Amino acid sequence: MFETLALVFGVLLAVSLIPLLFLAIRNAFRERGPRVITCPENGCRAEVAVGAWRSGLSSAFGEENRRLVACSRWPEREDCDQACLSEIAEDPNGCLVRSIVSDWYAGRRCAGCGREIPALHATDRRPGLRAPDGRAVELADVASVDVERVLATHEPVCANCFDGMAFRQRYPGVAVERPQPPTTLV
Repeated sequence: MFETLALVFGVLLAVSLIPLLFLAIRNAFRERGPRVITCPENGCRAEVAVGAWRSGLSSAFGEENRRLVACSRWPEREDCDQACLSEIAEDPNGCLVRSIVSDWYAGRRCAGCGREIPALHATDRRPGLRAPDGRAVELADVASVDVERVLATHEPVCANCFDGMAFRQRYPGVAVERPQPPTTLV
């Protein structure tokens, strides 16, 4: 009888922890990724990473417990007081590089074909950028601390046009570029 009661209690306890586990995992996925902040010590931009799993688990319990696990100023300044965490706490998504890029692309049109660039999703092909000199630039090649500066000077290019630009750039004698006829919007 006692074993059955203990088993039922254990199952109920495990089932009651499922929502908490779901919240912890969801919050951890929201916290992951590089962030660009202004370092309070020197006023320069720095790339940081927050301990996503620790932060996600603590936020599931209603606490804010962020700690940096990486910073572009480390190892020289690894003993800093992590005052930049207050900037992250003010706007957790605003300093995420993926949010900065996604917000920049929102509603923009491709510099190559003129079509609107669709919303960015994790599994989709990534759009690229066209540099002022016409080169194709992949966002993965841009350092996180330089993203805002690069976005200010480059034009958005949809994934299809970017693939064509990058191919022609890599293999200049292979591809022939034909001008596209103007598209009419119906």
